[in-house]
Amino acid sequence: MPPKKKAQKEADSPGDNLTRIAIVSAEKCKPKKCRQECKKSCPVVKLGKLCIEVGPKSKIAYLSEPLCIGCGICVKKCPFEAINIINLPKDLERNTTHRYGPNSFKLHRLPM
Repeated sequence: MPPKKKAQKEADSPGDNLTRIAIVSAEKCKPKKCRQECKKSCPVVKLGKLCIEVGPKSKIAYLSEPLCIGCGICVKKCPFEAINIINLPKDLERNTTHRYGPNSFKLHRLPM
């Protein structure tokens, strides 16, 4: 029986109840002017996963929300303060009314 209690504790942990929205400001993000500190310092990228992608012709960085662990290192390392990561309850994921695009603003629980 004790393993079941442990599994229940893990299911109730706050990290499991959150989802992330990564917002990259198109006005502030300048991947050609910075040294892509966000990508270089990301622990998920260091593990070989493409959590932060900046293509050679990209105008802004792309953050993969499912891969993001929410550590906030990219937010602190960005010299232009272009990245925000917002933790939301997972319940809102199924109540998304509209999303303006990847790494953009979401609207939740609006009447249709």
